[in-house]
Amino acid sequence: MQRTTIKDIAAAAGVSHTTVSYVLNKNPNQKISDKTRKKVLEAAKKLNYIPNENARSLRNDSTHCITVALEKSITHSRFSGILQGIREELGAEGYGLLLTGFQTRDNMKHPYYLDSVLQRRADGIIYVSSDGLSPSCSKDIEDYNLPFVACDCCPDEEGLASVSFDYEKGAFEVACRLFGEGTRRILYWQPDAPTFQESYRITGLENAMKLYPGTSIEVCKMPCLSDHSISNDRYPLIDDVCRQSLVQNVMPHLISFEESDAVICSWGVMVKHLCAALYQRQSKQMKIALLSDADIPVIPNIRILTSRPGFIRGGRESAKLLLSQLRGEDVNLRVVLDPDPPIYVEL
Repeated sequence: MQRTTIKDIAAAAGVSHTTVSYVLNKNPNQKISDKTRKKVLEAAKKLNYIPNENARSLRNDSTHCITVALEKSITHSRFSGILQGIREELGAEGYGLLLTGFQTRDNMKHPYYLDSVLQRRADGIIYVSSDGLSPSCSKDIEDYNLPFVACDCCPDEEGLASVSFDYEKGAFEVACRLFGEGTRRILYWQPDAPTFQESYRITGLENAMKLYPGTSIEVCKMPCLSDHSISNDRYPLIDDVCRQSLVQNVMPHLISFEESDAVICSWGVMVKHLCAALYQRQSKQMKIALLSDADIPVIPNIRILTSRPGFIRGGRESAKLLLSQLRGEDVNLRVVLDPDPPIYVEL
């Protein structure tokens, strides 16, 4: 027989499952009317709800440790920045950090990061998304009513908290800045990956183009490497693929571009190789923009327009949101962070 969940109780009582959670956990910081409380308790009794004692005990017996689930390499600026922000915020509140991957060990029903909380080795989970993907055990997290925040993705389950970055706005503001300065053509160099980040960026670029008649946006795609096909460090291989894409697709494409036109790079590794190629070939010094937190390459006389999503800030906000849950505070479950305003960096 399937176990009754707080979603079942919410449906029966006609309230949100967040309200059910507040009632069943006797949260003192939430004002729930006596009528609503009674409906929830009656529905729980009727459905023979049995509370999860593991999850409940976590609220009263803190480990002062948070599990951070991260699959990608921390040498990547996106993930190292998020992790740095999480560490800083947790450390300031006296919490340690348990770093795990997404794997499930032998004889384990759940991934290690979920088991770490159920077995009381940690108080909650910060899940750092892999290419925008939601955790495979979202339903279990919600059913167990565990403290949880997804960073860089929006889980389908409405009761799971998340911190995301406004990739669409970042791309939109950069394109508007360039078009406003007289750029007529933009080449967007992006990874050939079906991620939600890239779909948002394309939308932002297209929306900017609609505001400036007579402008155009063209796309060059860099092939992506499969994580599962690489056993060693993947970044030297990404460098090779990037250089190949630059030579075969990007540079030939730019022959017809004017100096007032621009290239927008999605990844930091792209702008590094593009700047080097333009400098070595003494090509037209067209405008370059970067939608990343990556370091700017040390190449003289090249100005780069940057829009940074603010990954360190995203890590801090993820930690704050999880700690607020642990304190039983009323929280905004969907946090979307604005990017930094576009600025030119010149070396």
